[in-house]
Amino acid sequence: MKYRLVIEETISEEFEIEATSEEDAISKAIQEYEKGNFVVGSDNVEGRQISVIGKDGEHTDWITF
Repeated sequence: MKYRLVIEETISEEFEIEATSEEDAISKAIQEYEKGNFVVGSDNVEGRQISVIGKDGEHTDWITF
């Protein structure tokens, strides 16, 4: 029997940016991310979880692993 599953990962990376305020820093960081200048490494996994997709398309509860 085959099952469909979903695996979700949370990854993170720390970056530094020059800005005049927190809002400016967020705006600039989003721009840098969208340009591909801020890349979050896949080796920085903070958390992961898995869920089975039922025949009705509904997910089971997430299981952290």
